[in-house]
Amino acid sequence: MLTKRIIPSLLLKDGRLVKGTRFAAYRDAGNPATTARAHNAQGADELFLADVMASKLGKSPDLDAIRVVARECYMPLTVGGGISSIDVAYRIFECGADKICMTTTALDRPVLLTELSRLFGDQAVVLGVDVTGGPGQRQLFDHRIGRPIAGKDWIGWMREAVGRGAGEIRLMAVDREGARTGMDLDLLHEAMAAVEVPVVFEGGADSLDHLDGALTAGADALAIGAMLVFSDNNIMKVKRFLAGRSHAMRV
Repeated sequence: MLTKRIIPSLLLKDGRLVKGTRFAAYRDAGNPATTARAHNAQGADELFLADVMASKLGKSPDLDAIRVVARECYMPLTVGGGISSIDVAYRIFECGADKICMTTTALDRPVLLTELSRLFGDQAVVLGVDVTGGPGQRQLFDHRIGRPIAGKDWIGWMREAVGRGAGEIRLMAVDREGARTGMDLDLLHEAMAAVEVPVVFEGGADSLDHLDGALTAGADALAIGAMLVFSDNNIMKVKRFLAGRSHAMRV
């Protein structure tokens, strides 16, 4: 049985961590270095760090902040936000990242997935897929403009991206991001039926039972944000609970 991963999801804005709801209304969520240090000490399996303003502003991510966070990580670090070229990707890896995650920049230039997977290996290239809407009405979401993307099938896009070299999917249920209303397991099932690469699922978790349900439904890993920031949960508590529910965890 493959070990399931628990991944703190950190959003970076102006040198600080933030947390919002549906990619808006951001609130301060702490210092990047001290937060990464705490998650590392508690046994996080990986860390996800996304610069939430980089793509919106058409700039590279905050390399200084990435470098500081990487120094605190003894687990794999995935970085997203503003990865629009091979040069930007190189600089992120030089800062200490182990993987890169592209969402809207991959939509802008799909061939970049192929170029990066050939250079760094598909294990280092993650596709971010932000999805809004319910069954039968799902659409890709562009956080830069704050609305769905018309005429682009999200399942077809995932399959194309995997064919181009994406080795993992980070699936975000946009309508539940930061809302803590429960996870959209139907969305997870649809994604897992469409691709054969690992799926990291995120959006809506508010309880340990929500996490248990998502792993039971087949998620390879869970990325958690608000549940860690605005509750008394921590990585050790989460992993011990899930191990007690018979999930294969590294504890």
